[in-house]
Amino acid sequence: MQSKIYELLDNCYECKSEEIPNIEFQLFLITVKSLLPYEDNIGCMFDISRYEKEIELLELYKNGNDDTIEFYINNKKPSEIDDKLLEYKIIPIAIANTIWENLIVEIMKIVFFYTINVKTILNAIILSSVIFEYFSSDEVDFENINIETKERIIKFSIKDYFENNHIEFKKNYYIEFERERIKILTNEELISKDIVMNYKALKHMLLNETTKEKQDNEIILNYSIYLLKLRKGTINPEKLQMKKGKIPGIKEFLNYPVFIHPLLGKCKIIKQTEKEVILRNKSGLMKVKI
Repeated sequence: MQSKIYELLDNCYECKSEEIPNIEFQLFLITVKSLLPYEDNIGCMFDISRYEKEIELLELYKNGNDDTIEFYINNKKPSEIDDKLLEYKIIPIAIANTIWENLIVEIMKIVFFYTINVKTILNAIILSSVIFEYFSSDEVDFENINIETKERIIKFSIKDYFENNHIEFKKNYYIEFERERIKILTNEELISKDIVMNYKALKHMLLNETTKEKQDNEIILNYSIYLLKLRKGTINPEKLQMKKGKIPGIKEFLNYPVFIHPLLGKCKIIKQTEKEVILRNKSGLMKVKI
């Protein structure tokens, strides 16, 4: 199981200890940090309050662009933009949960945090379903994956989700959603080639495609071990809970060569100029705008 997690992560994310990671891996990191084991259920919840703080901080050090993040930062609400970086945000949640009903609830938290785009929502169900089945079986069973995914798309109620979570929507939204759902369900192949080719995770799981030469990556290895522990429920949730209260601005920490930040953990200043500072923490390097 741990090797399967490692191989999926290694094929989806780029990270090297001596390089500033790209936005795809940065999104992976803040999702992982926002996972908190349930206290009275099996699996991990996606802590929205923690994630909001992570996104505010990410704006200062992100290495790349994401339209949905820019929209959220500027408007503090979800957009209608198709989320092109969807998989990089949701993979940790899908790996950490072994019960579908819990998994999809937590996945939808991060999906709707960014967008109400119908294509993104349905693709999130497909992607999550494949990941769920991939880690639930020793072999890839295409027929079973299609059957289970079809049932999950059919059962998902966008109306119930919006009403339960007090999300506003346009009058014709349901019609738009149902039109896209029917389009997917009536395809000869539910998980079409176009969908598969749009996601590194699907290409790896369904086509066994690799994006790079295999080599040991200690950072990826450590996160694969950590996600397996979350998946097995062997981590005490109390150890991961963030202290409540306002988090000071990053500038307040930069007077010290080494400091402990509530979100970033222990950091060491590598280089500092008037406009930016390069830090190192246990996840690697980051370039922070100041």
